[in-house]
Amino acid sequence: MEHIILHESKKYLAYYLCNESTQLIFYYAPLGVNKKILKQGYKQLDNMLTYYSKVTVVFLQLHQTEFTPDNGVISLFLKQLKRRLEKHYNCTVAYLWVREQGGSPAQHYHLVVMVNGHKCSSSQYILKVATEIWESQKGGNYSFKVKNRIYRIETYKNNNEYQAARMRMSYLAKMKTKDTSRPYLNSFGVSRVAPNPLPNKNTQNEPHEPKSKLRN
Repeated sequence: MEHIILHESKKYLAYYLCNESTQLIFYYAPLGVNKKILKQGYKQLDNMLTYYSKVTVVFLQLHQTEFTPDNGVISLFLKQLKRRLEKHYNCTVAYLWVREQGGSPAQHYHLVVMVNGHKCSSSQYILKVATEIWESQKGGNYSFKVKNRIYRIETYKNNNEYQAARMRMSYLAKMKTKDTSRPYLNSFGVSRVAPNPLPNKNTQNEPHEPKSKLRN
């Protein structure tokens, strides 16, 4: 069962109760959050932690100068980004993206990228590559450097970073600024990293390559 309970004193916070766990999330009434985005994003993070005892989570924003009626630009971007990160870190890459627009003439995208924390301890390379790819697709597009954009989760330590990353990810699930006027248009996409079938064998290098498919 899933439940959302508003925070007792903070206007834009709530508690997300799911599978006997409680997670503090961002919550903007009256529209609330898309629970599907929450669940699928959290699931990808948990699945990555079955492969690696350290997972680095990086948040980015990708802005456009012109509106596009579909998500072709983010699909092409992710294919290139995923390929370059997999080659550089020699690891599986998980991600979650959402499309938002608000009052701007063009949409923008929020993106969270998850990689092997044993090989990635900084957001510098991810930000560099993401900026290069995004700006090369169409002149004028730009990436936005998110403050405190990196979280380093280590399963053998306390879960402060884990909870913090999940809370930051909940911001992507807010219904505010999502375009609901085009029901045919996906407002988010997520990787398809499956859980490690042998999670206790090796947490630094993958014993089995997880299935991962691009989804729009």
